[in-house]
Amino acid sequence: MKALNTAMLTIFVVLAFGTGLHAAPIAKCGGTLGTQFNLEPAANAAPQQMESVDFITNRVALGLDLVVAGATDGRGLAPAGPAWDGSLSGYYVHRSTTADCSPQFEGGLPNIVVAGKTFTGNGGPAIAADMVRDAFFAADVHFDLNDSLSGIGLFRVSSAALLNATMCPNGTHTSAQATACWAATAPVLIGEAASAGANPSQDFPSIAVDERVSNSGLGAGDVYVAFGSGTVMTLAACKGTTLACSAPLTIGDSSDLGPIDARVEVRPDGIITVTYLDMSFSNSTDTIKFVSCKPAGAPKAPVCAAPTVVATESQSDGPSFFGQSLSGMNQLVLTFPKHANRLEADGKTVTTFVVWDRCKTFFALLQQQSGLQTCLDSDVVMSTSTDGKTWSAAAPVNAGKGHQFFPSISTDASTGTVNIAYYDTTGDLFKNRVRVSLNQIARGSTTVGALTHVTTTPAPWNADPRNNPFGLFDFDLRFGIKARGIGAVGQSHLYVSFTSTGDRPGTYHGIPVPEQNNNMQKLVY
Repeated sequence: MKALNTAMLTIFVVLAFGTGLHAAPIAKCGGTLGTQFNLEPAANAAPQQMESVDFITNRVALGLDLVVAGATDGRGLAPAGPAWDGSLSGYYVHRSTTADCSPQFEGGLPNIVVAGKTFTGNGGPAIAADMVRDAFFAADVHFDLNDSLSGIGLFRVSSAALLNATMCPNGTHTSAQATACWAATAPVLIGEAASAGANPSQDFPSIAVDERVSNSGLGAGDVYVAFGSGTVMTLAACKGTTLACSAPLTIGDSSDLGPIDARVEVRPDGIITVTYLDMSFSNSTDTIKFVSCKPAGAPKAPVCAAPTVVATESQSDGPSFFGQSLSGMNQLVLTFPKHANRLEADGKTVTTFVVWDRCKTFFALLQQQSGLQTCLDSDVVMSTSTDGKTWSAAAPVNAGKGHQFFPSISTDASTGTVNIAYYDTTGDLFKNRVRVSLNQIARGSTTVGALTHVTTTPAPWNADPRNNPFGLFDFDLRFGIKARGIGAVGQSHLYVSFTSTGDRPGTYHGIPVPEQNNNMQKLVY
């Protein structure tokens, strides 16, 4: 009996905390560049950017995941019609029984009507899955063009609906189809105001779900949405079943000047954590901040501690005189922190990993003459903490030649593996062509592991500056990454959703020109 109990305990520890060991990640989709994860025709194609992704393992069949991605889709700038529904907030779904990364349907998140005003998807959709309750959530910026009002849209859709070809048919959804697919649970608008003068512009949101089983603790099943609003950072708590939400709670402090780019996560014990950047809007120091909150049970707002400082960053990537941030890149890059939490093997300690991009070397002459800066060498760095108060000194994740930027991070709770992915120009003399690179950190360690290339063929982030409806220069803020598994070696899946121009030419006035897509790569380890 004692031997049996010991064996059962061993099985429990492996399933709950993993072995700390894993196989080297193996790419499964799309060869060297990933797979285009939209159904857009090549003729006059518009760009997709700012990706996010989540999935439910084995939901389609054994070994086949249900995958939902989001992106800001340039098709939303065209008038609404059968080709697209006028929303900039794109969604893309893989539900095929074919083991690839192909999307079966797509569309723009539908309008939300509040007090007679129509708010349309304005981009930045963030995706989160709840495996326990078999549902997905999306949060984005929604905008009322008539009155210049904005708010954060929140949507819920069940996995059963996503797998139902009647509710969510294959192909590109019309406005009516998008509504039928995503609005069975009535969507809500968070943070809207009654007049333009009272409604500061909303930042793109972050979303996370408390995936603990029901009745396991206060807040289990709740959804959290974090976003900057004017000069404050806010957090809303919503019921995952009904989307009944608290009013946005201010979680920053009075010293904040420009709080932007929230990242919200829920720890295995239900504690909510948020990182954000307090941007100085000058060449002085930006501040990376961390907030920890206790759940109160939505729609009650959580109770949050005062922010702590992860790092004061005097070498942020930022805009240059010409709009670009990084030498060789026709792209605006800004330093934004991202974080993930990991439960350690003792079942009590939680380690938080924060990653961000930092300029190692500036073009000093331009900085002196113009007061603006171009970075000659950008690195991805990391800080860790086990109490959310004391943080390690920033250490490199990748400080190789060329630029490393836009880090994204996800913990595989089944094995304790922390995954850090980012764009990387190493290998291109002119620092223009990017690959997506990955480093992993094993359970029980804060040491960065070996480099893996998620994509192996360098490709320009934007091969054609003319293919740009967003302004004088291109911009991006993030790409998507999510890892999940069952605690066994070779059974963890990692999806990375990113911007690429390398795999398909569009056609513009009959001329083939590389066009920008949201691509997907799946890795198994």
